[in-house]
Amino acid sequence: MNILFVCTGNTCRSPMAEGLFNKRAQERGIAASASSCGVAAWPGEKATENAILAAAKFGADISGHRARQANKDICQKADAIFCMSPAHKSFLVGQGFAPAEKVFVFHPPVPDPFGQSLDAYEKTARHLLYEIDGILDQIERGEPF
Repeated sequence: MNILFVCTGNTCRSPMAEGLFNKRAQERGIAASASSCGVAAWPGEKATENAILAAAKFGADISGHRARQANKDICQKADAIFCMSPAHKSFLVGQGFAPAEKVFVFHPPVPDPFGQSLDAYEKTARHLLYEIDGILDQIERGEPF
């Protein structure tokens, strides 16, 4: 199972989600992996320092992450796509990158911590972990998203 996480710049939320998902899936012995991209990413940008620190607090190393711009090829490789906000889903579907039934939005949406304190990033990471555990539970049970 290939999961794709999408945010805006692919330097905060989606790289944290990718790293945390891959760590949790490995810990739980679930055959699933995640990648990430952004709808307005600057390809090659590093994850923000606070995203790296927040992910590390929960055991994920995203220090080697480099931002990717969302495109049809990346989206087609995913079995399911999880967006941080409705605007991200609208972009992917509107551009024809992915069919609407394959794209999901976290409820509530995950606020962007860009430019905020480490505490804000850690709060975002906790929110993502909650969502990730739910996704992994569904995969484990063989339930559709």
